[in-house]
Amino acid sequence: MAVVQISRIQVRRGQKNAGAGLPQLSSGELGWAIDSRELYIGNGSVAEGAPSVGNTKILTQFDDIFSLADQYTYRVDDGYLQTGTSSSSPIERTLQARLDDIVSIRSFGLTGIASDNATVGLQRAIDQLFLNDATKANESSRVVLYIEPGIYSITSTIHIPPQANIIGAGRDKTIIRNSGAGPIFDTVTSSSTPGSPNYAPTSVTQSKNLRIENLTLNTTASNKGLDLQSCVDSYFLNIDVTGAWTQSDSLVDANIGIQMSSLSGSVETKNNIFQNVKVTGFSYAVESVWDINNNTFDKCTFDTLGYGVTFGKGMVLGTSGKSTGPSKNVLSNCSFDNINKQAIYIEQGENNLSQANKFSLCGNEAGTEGQPQTSVIKFNKNKNDSVDDFFARTAALSYSQEFINNVAYIPEVEGNSIYTQGYHSVINITQGSNIKTFKLPGNEHQSFDIDYLITATNFEAVRSGTLSITQENFGTPTVSVIDEYNYSGDSAYEDDISFSATVIDENADLTNETISVTITSTNLIAEMKFTIRVKQSNII
Repeated sequence: MAVVQISRIQVRRGQKNAGAGLPQLSSGELGWAIDSRELYIGNGSVAEGAPSVGNTKILTQFDDIFSLADQYTYRVDDGYLQTGTSSSSPIERTLQARLDDIVSIRSFGLTGIASDNATVGLQRAIDQLFLNDATKANESSRVVLYIEPGIYSITSTIHIPPQANIIGAGRDKTIIRNSGAGPIFDTVTSSSTPGSPNYAPTSVTQSKNLRIENLTLNTTASNKGLDLQSCVDSYFLNIDVTGAWTQSDSLVDANIGIQMSSLSGSVETKNNIFQNVKVTGFSYAVESVWDINNNTFDKCTFDTLGYGVTFGKGMVLGTSGKSTGPSKNVLSNCSFDNINKQAIYIEQGENNLSQANKFSLCGNEAGTEGQPQTSVIKFNKNKNDSVDDFFARTAALSYSQEFINNVAYIPEVEGNSIYTQGYHSVINITQGSNIKTFKLPGNEHQSFDIDYLITATNFEAVRSGTLSITQENFGTPTVSVIDEYNYSGDSAYEDDISFSATVIDENADLTNETISVTITSTNLIAEMKFTIRVKQSNII
């Protein structure tokens, strides 16, 4: 009969934190620290080949791996990069500290799965990071909240406190989708507490120093995208703000992509930068009826909208936060496309600037460039400017032979303004008397300074000059024409070309609204390049 012997194998054991502590273990000997639940093995001697005499710790389930990884050094293996005061004293950090540099939304339980409701988790993450009483006064706590790719479905507004840094993985990668009432994001004061947003700003508590980048804000309801209330010194970069509005829908006052408010006279929305922001699918892209100042929109895109940017539309001056209207704001290098009414409408406010923007299919009520319904830009107040803007409307309404007759020239820029076109036009001059060659808008007190170069193609003749056309619109509109030029070439053709202008009713509505410019050329066939500077007033 076989004898079965069962033996119990035990290792050396004791308390690490009692007596003399952990002893030196023999080569390959195991030692178990009962009190700390740590396991060690003896290194062996140097004579055996051990790098050094001592004990080596073996990891168990009770070890804190992060506490062991306390020697992270940035690019430690490069050799040429020195992080400390010398190459022999690099900066070392714990792995825990390194991982905490940027906070992932995953740490708050959000998955980015569209079917999951992310409202509570997203707000909790923002509140704990940027609205926590224990940390919000500490600059070192103003970390970056990174939102991984996915669709984060919310059913109510997410409140953004001061100093928040919210960064996504990119447009159409990180999508925050709101199906509920109210804005997608709004700004609140530092006096807010989790669950209790505060909208009564002071210069100390107001929304400030926000940084929101690389994400899409999408609403499926007819509400607002981004609601900025008394927000200053903030940066919005690479953001899509998208709604469900289409060009066939009616305008809804509360359907606004970005709304900007100044909730008191001393606490304004100002000094904010919007760069590479796209707003599409709203009744209004950007709207403000408050004293907002020094905000910049650069390289932004506005597409499929009722209105583009409206400042002071319907605004009544005289109450707190509404003394001047939006002022000193800049829109530059932006594109405006498929906008039913005005792309820029400024009713109240001064010293706003539209510069080097491009406008296509604006003010046409979803029609073509040859079907204008409103101006592209409207300035009701003085001291607002359009500089070097491009209007696709110009080529269609000014000299396209398709629309040269029976189409009223509704202006690119309407109202009180001095503006210059940021491009030149080219037309052909043919032989004949009083040939209708191009048109100008003709419904205000205005003057056009047309700088031109005429180069003949059938004779040696070059003419450079300024054609000044001035219109007064008191009662029956009248125009005057002055042509000052220099000429080089065959003297027989110096005065061969002449200009005249009249105000006419192109669309047969019994109102003269278009200036028809005719050219008489007896002998010359020529090309004419020109740019236009416009000065106009809506004084009645």
